[in-house]
Amino acid sequence: MSSRISPDEPFPADLGRLRDQEVEVLNSKVHREIEHEWAEDGEVDPETASRKDEITDELDDRDAGPRLTLVPRQDDGEDDGEDDGEDDGAGRPTTALTGEREPARGGTGTAGRA
Repeated sequence: MSSRISPDEPFPADLGRLRDQEVEVLNSKVHREIEHEWAEDGEVDPETASRKDEITDELDDRDAGPRLTLVPRQDDGEDDGEDDGEDDGAGRPTTALTGEREPARGGTGTAGRA
């Protein structure tokens, strides 16, 4: 087993299917190959550079984790009998989660809480 991966060696088509540890090992091998190519040729092979970028993107995506966002619902203009999140009856917009709403202007949103 080599401590680096040359541009001629097979490379996984889908890094997303690998376990974290396997991606980390592959990352180390690619970086060792970059160091080797710099020492031997004074430049990095385009395939090795591409592999480094692909692994970096995969690791960054894994570090970022799942992306959850709460976005207020948008009125589609149709009256389908459902609450489209326009307002809560008091003129305050609601969010996508049932029962949540923005605080009244000038308030802290803590009214009625003990």
